[in-house]
Amino acid sequence: MNDLDRKLGTLFSDIARFRRILFDQLATEYDLTHVQVFVLNHLHKEDGLTQTELSTRMDIGTVTVSGLVDRLEAKGYVERRPDAKDRRAKQVWLTPKMQEVWKKIGDSMRHMNSVTFEGVDEAEVEQLITVLRKARRNLQDRLNGAAS
Repeated sequence: MNDLDRKLGTLFSDIARFRRILFDQLATEYDLTHVQVFVLNHLHKEDGLTQTELSTRMDIGTVTVSGLVDRLEAKGYVERRPDAKDRRAKQVWLTPKMQEVWKKIGDSMRHMNSVTFEGVDEAEVEQLITVLRKARRNLQDRLNGAAS
């Protein structure tokens, strides 16, 4: 393993871990974890997904998604409704309570980003985003078989 391999792997891992920890601290006010917010974020983008669709999009097991939805439902943030296209499936919908909390979660995300990029100039952040999007696309293409 060369120095670049070690630096990149450690940096990506540390940044993701530290952001998860900080976000969990910020989200305690709403009694949520970063994984639960990940579910809510998918629903915020497209409300009414089935648990199977959530599982696929999040790349985690359906049993795990079911447990996450159970906890979110118990907190009043989501509700399950029958799927009109498949009697066996349930769609997951955000509740009005979640809509109210969503703005506060956004505030927490902005705070986390301001902590993350404190002392970093806006142009540098934009350049980082551009580079990371390219890296993500390269990895997605490779995983989808587009590159060899």
